[in-house]
Amino acid sequence: MKKFYMVICERGHCGCGHSNDIKFAFEAVNLLSAMDMAKKMPSVKHSKPCVRAWEISKEEYNEYISISAYERANMGQVEPKKQKRRK
Repeated sequence: MKKFYMVICERGHCGCGHSNDIKFAFEAVNLLSAMDMAKKMPSVKHSKPCVRAWEISKEEYNEYISISAYERANMGQVEPKKQKRRK
C-alpha cells in the first residue's frame, strides 16, 4: 500500500558554497523510496542526504501537488534587475 511523504532536500545551482531547501511531496511504498525519488529530482544536490522527510495525509499531498515544487521554491523572490546595456 502506498503512502504519502514530504521530503526536504538541498537545492543546488545557487552559487559556490550556497544552497536553498526545496520541498517535494511523493506517493511511495515507504519513506526510503520517497527519499530516493527526491534525490533524483532536477536541481537537487545529489551528493547530499535529504534534510528531512515525514509522512503526510492524502489531503495534504493533494493540496501540495496543486503547485509545482519549483514554483513554490521561487515564490516571494524578486526578479533580478536587468543591467542596462552600454551604447
